[in-house]
Amino acid sequence: MNIFEQADLARSKFTETDEEIYNSLIKLPDVFSENSITKASELCGCSAAALTRFTKKIGFNGFKEFQYKLIKDLKDGDDLKYATEKDQYSFLTSSILEIAKKTEFKQLRDRILNTKYVYTFGFNLARLAAEFLSIGLNNDFGNKLLSQCLPYDLISKNYSSDDTLIIFSTYNGSTYQTLLKKIYSYPTNTKPYICLVTMNSKHKLRKYCNNTIVLPSVKQATANHEATLELAAFNMFTDILITKTHL
Repeated sequence: MNIFEQADLARSKFTETDEEIYNSLIKLPDVFSENSITKASELCGCSAAALTRFTKKIGFNGFKEFQYKLIKDLKDGDDLKYATEKDQYSFLTSSILEIAKKTEFKQLRDRILNTKYVYTFGFNLARLAAEFLSIGLNNDFGNKLLSQCLPYDLISKNYSSDDTLIIFSTYNGSTYQTLLKKIYSYPTNTKPYICLVTMNSKHKLRKYCNNTIVLPSVKQATANHEATLELAAFNMFTDILITKTHL
């Protein structure tokens, strides 16, 4: 019996919160298989305690055992239900709207409104979002600040405390490692403000940044579709940031 069948058998005992978790599990199992209990509960809109109660209600000792079984079922099962593209894009939209309510997002918005220069960085998958943000800021605030999306050969320029750097990086960010180490060595009063926007909550470069905003990651079986979803997440975030900053 796979984990979805176990959950189906226990549905008669579900509370309203259990039902919401169940629906998230059916639509987006990767949220539960690839994240800690803290992150998974945050992404599906419940508490860690509620998620633990749900896992026990369907027959597990706790989240770890539940996650182990889920990973195995996803790996072994051919007939398991996966989310439709509509479900996944809906999940991304609602999750990023929630991010816009958080302190990290508001801190970045306020910094943009009180800075002179905004430099955006993004390569490969993240390039479009970086360019989109820079263009949007110049269109809306061109009389107050200057925004520029820097090409790779110019990122090592010198920065000052008047500058804001926004780095879009999916998971690794090795491209920026030398730059951020250099900035880290600046005297404290000359360092620019750095915000990292990523799908990786354990991104190795976040220790060099003033602020890190972690976007949801929804994965599909095919690499091409996964890239499309990650690009969509970056672009949704950028669009909301421009809109909220303009307000």
